[in-house]
Amino acid sequence: MINMRIEQTLTSMEVAEMVEKAHKELLRDIRRYCNQLGESKIAQSDFFKESTYQNSQNKTMPCYQITKKGCEFIAHKLTGTKGTAFTARYINRFHDMEKELQQGRKRKQPNEIPWFIREFNGRYVILVRDFSVIIGMDIMKYKKIFSLDYYIPGKDWNGYGWKGDNEEFKKKYGFDYGNEKCLLYMTMSGARKTIKILEEDKKAKVNLEACEYIMKGIEKTRKTGRAERKIQESNLREGEVKRELPVQVNIYLESGGEKICASAI
Repeated sequence: MINMRIEQTLTSMEVAEMVEKAHKELLRDIRRYCNQLGESKIAQSDFFKESTYQNSQNKTMPCYQITKKGCEFIAHKLTGTKGTAFTARYINRFHDMEKELQQGRKRKQPNEIPWFIREFNGRYVILVRDFSVIIGMDIMKYKKIFSLDYYIPGKDWNGYGWKGDNEEFKKKYGFDYGNEKCLLYMTMSGARKTIKILEEDKKAKVNLEACEYIMKGIEKTRKTGRAERKIQESNLREGEVKRELPVQVNIYLESGGEKICASAI
């Protein structure tokens, strides 16, 4: 089941950010751990699962899916403040995923919207963070993502900066903001375009089961009868004039070692 894979793993890219280490250095450490586990005849898949992702040059690169046991393993190798900070981060991350999955299991209606589709600022959205976890690749390192050749900024994707703390955000919107400086998200149209691009790109080697899982969730937003327009209208106060406000978004992508900022209003 897709949701079990989501519950049990984080990508090595995300973990590398948590431990404030270059991804290639973390890969080197994990390979050493795997060799040591193999010598002791302990299954490495309980801790680290080999995987791949697409980098900014569209090349297939190695990575690992790291289980909670794997995060505990890495945490034991760290000392001092860095070890404490990583332990707190991965525990919070797994706790949030488990909570979301438990909420999803409690839903009895067949057309209930799945956990990864949020109601945010009057529309259904999928956080880029959650999308990446489901398909098992860092979507921000896939160079076609958010290209103006495919997407319409503000309609297909957008970003949101929050100046308050996480608890304040969760109380207002109902989900965790995390440590992101900018909360990137896709609308249902943007998510459909992304899946189509990934499915048509043979080099992407995307998990088709994961794509189908997302598409079924998107389809349920239509079947619930709570279309995006109805959500927007219900959020308007009586007598308020509906209007679109300009939004500026800065997206930072890495290409050939350079950081590229794409702004849209």
